[in-house]
Amino acid sequence: MKLSHSRRRLKSALLLGTVWCASSAAVAQTEPSPAEPVDEIVVVGRNIPDPQRNTSEVVSVLTVDDLDRAGDDNAALALTRLSGLSLVSGKFVYVRGLGDRYSSALLNGSPLPSPEPLRRQVPLDLFPSNILGGATVQKTFSPNYPGEFGGGIIDLRTIDLPDEGFLTVKLGGGLNTVSTMKNGLVYEGTDADWTGLGGSLRNTPPALQAAIDQGKLINEFNFTPTELETIGESLVNSPFTVLQRELQNPDVEGEVTAGDTFDLGGVELGLVGVLGYDSQQRTEDAIRQSVVSGLIEDDFVATTTNWDIVFNAFAGASLKLSEDHLVRLSGLLVRSTQKKAQSADGTDDNASGTIGIHREATAWYERQLASIQVSGDHFFGPLNVRWRAAGSESRRDAPYERFIAYDKTVTFPLIYSGRTLGNRTRFSYLNDQVFNAGLDADYTIPLSDYRDLVLSAGLVYSKTDRDYTQRQFSFIETTTDPALIPNSVRVNRPDFLFQPDSIRPDGFQLQEFTGRDDSYDGFLENRAAYFAVDAEIIPRVQVAAGVRYEDADQEVRTLNSFGLTPFAAPVNIENDYFLPAVTATWNFAEDMLLRAGFSQTIARPQFRELAFTPYVDPETDRVYQGNPFLTDSKFTNYDARYEYYLGRNQFVTLAGFYKKVDDPVEEVILASQGGTVTRFINAPQATLYGGEFEYRTRFDMPFDVPVLLEPEWLFSVNYTFTQSEVNGTDELIVDPSQLPNRVLAPASVFGLDGTELQGTPKHIVNAQFGWEAERSQTVLLLGWVSERITRRGLGSLPSTRETPGIQLDLNHKQNIEIYGQPFILGFSARNLLGADHEEFQLSTAGRTEANTYARGRTLSASLTAEF
Repeated sequence: MKLSHSRRRLKSALLLGTVWCASSAAVAQTEPSPAEPVDEIVVVGRNIPDPQRNTSEVVSVLTVDDLDRAGDDNAALALTRLSGLSLVSGKFVYVRGLGDRYSSALLNGSPLPSPEPLRRQVPLDLFPSNILGGATVQKTFSPNYPGEFGGGIIDLRTIDLPDEGFLTVKLGGGLNTVSTMKNGLVYEGTDADWTGLGGSLRNTPPALQAAIDQGKLINEFNFTPTELETIGESLVNSPFTVLQRELQNPDVEGEVTAGDTFDLGGVELGLVGVLGYDSQQRTEDAIRQSVVSGLIEDDFVATTTNWDIVFNAFAGASLKLSEDHLVRLSGLLVRSTQKKAQSADGTDDNASGTIGIHREATAWYERQLASIQVSGDHFFGPLNVRWRAAGSESRRDAPYERFIAYDKTVTFPLIYSGRTLGNRTRFSYLNDQVFNAGLDADYTIPLSDYRDLVLSAGLVYSKTDRDYTQRQFSFIETTTDPALIPNSVRVNRPDFLFQPDSIRPDGFQLQEFTGRDDSYDGFLENRAAYFAVDAEIIPRVQVAAGVRYEDADQEVRTLNSFGLTPFAAPVNIENDYFLPAVTATWNFAEDMLLRAGFSQTIARPQFRELAFTPYVDPETDRVYQGNPFLTDSKFTNYDARYEYYLGRNQFVTLAGFYKKVDDPVEEVILASQGGTVTRFINAPQATLYGGEFEYRTRFDMPFDVPVLLEPEWLFSVNYTFTQSEVNGTDELIVDPSQLPNRVLAPASVFGLDGTELQGTPKHIVNAQFGWEAERSQTVLLLGWVSERITRRGLGSLPSTRETPGIQLDLNHKQNIEIYGQPFILGFSARNLLGADHEEFQLSTAGRTEANTYARGRTLSASLTAEF
């Protein structure tokens, strides 16, 4: 029996790799045998797989077999196996090196909101691979897809109708060589933290909530000293503040997958359900340095322990009314929680009178994504109608983000100095709601016995609402009398330092320092329609052409609840576009295709890039702030690809592309009070060109060795080269250092001429080598992404660069039986070469490490029972 898995039993596995698009109605090319002899019979397209033959676009397909073979835990990791895709921060997928703002992600054709304040794209690590039936990455624009199309679009497909009933139970564990069973940082939290639920202890204290409800800034001008003391003492202290060291636990994972199809008297009902839980703890010892004018200003070693807990649930129901009518209902819930503890030691040139600084931070981040979708496919002879409606909500709740800094002096190893904002407590909450509905139809008109003309049209409506609220507090000293807050108190750990006896009118007093722009609302409404035609205009040459119209309103408004006028003016972007697309496919041989395409697309600024609200990225502790004067980016795209199919799942492709981008968005670093801040600008123009090569084959070993002859061997490799350049020396752009005021300056001042586009690597390589036997499967996977700019430096600040390194993974699966019960034993090894995470700056001071740490190697094993 071949290696089995529940997803292999799904009918949709045969179809999920395909992409429906406005240009997707291909017809069989094989002609019937003639009644009389002829000189030659040409069979066109016989060796070309359906996913590639049925579309005129340039696509990369991730099938169920690919998911099983790679053994990746989530969609983000799985997608990196495709050509031209790279992974950033472990969760955001870049297509052809372009940032996540230029790469859209869909789930069953509908967009999803992001629970990350810095991103529009949903983090793809939220989607466990066990709910996926496949994925398609389309790299040429077609009018049925959203007009926000830069590098490409990622369409994830969930599992569908099972051929037969199944039940699988999986349990697994793992370890990381840097973290597991080694001391890491923790804080007490609550007994329920392992579930990813914060518990009532993390709710906003009633005294603080009552003060917030008054709509006033919480300070000595609006509240009495007694009221401020009560509010300050109401904050939870020790459980969320005190750092300890504990051995880190091994990774744990578990999932249950079930499904079946029921015959209801001529109507088929398919049900699929998935429940999953995953827990892992990782410690990073990172070197974090910053450089200004060639001098190292900050030099810290930061130890961060993150406990990541993920719970996912998926349920799907498919009702097959007849061969021509299918209705689906699906629901998805993903909760991803991170418990963070951090300690950092080093030097800060802005902290005079010290020999060093010690910093501590704790945080709890709850991310939740919930989505429900209903859709239908209906065939009425030559007319095919598809409809869908989806509602989604994402939330990010971050209560009790805490920070404190101690000085190191000659006299005291650690002492609290009371520097400005030397301690902070932050509460923040984000809520995104997305509604999307679409209607698609295509009508097939026969032109001859073997050629069709397909007319396609559709309507799409989508609306996104975002609310982001942030409140920030600090305990300040209300006295200069050293006897009231003596050094014997200042040397205490945080919970003793800010104990109730110290929180008083003549001691420490709670003050709010929430700014006028610290919260914001975002709104995006988009109305779209498209029309396309797809036809084989002459034998073997198929042309798909169409246009998409989009009319969108985007608004961002920074705000506060104190009645104060924000510093930043409201943002209101109203644009409409006609976005054309043309793709031609020449099927000039039975196993070869040549495609060429042209299109125009856009990319809208993300809410976070427009809002002047300051935000601290929990992964890097960097401060980000938006630019309310950003505009839409406009793309002109040219693509071509040659495809040669050698047999089943065997092919060679060679592609080239060219993109001109007007007003691309770039991240830039600026000096600010006591540190740096990252803001956003529209560079005048950028160009990208490059090529892609992909080869995939299966073969038998030529050596006469029985153990090598039994399995079928497989090998694949893909390589993407991208040359990018930012242009526009003489053009004027908004000076990010003068925000929120609109002051123009030449682009050349910011080094925006001749340098590479931020976030775009020159080289991306992925390779796989392995075998598939009767009862086992093994594959070695390699990925490499070259150096890229993560943040562009301005003035005296050098750019920050990242070197992802070489990722080498091994995955093995083995069918076994225990007392007659079939099981699958899985083993995986990640980052076998031990590549580190390296982010650095180059200046006259040499190379300085912006955020560099060891990732270690990860080993895991699992046992899956199939019933």
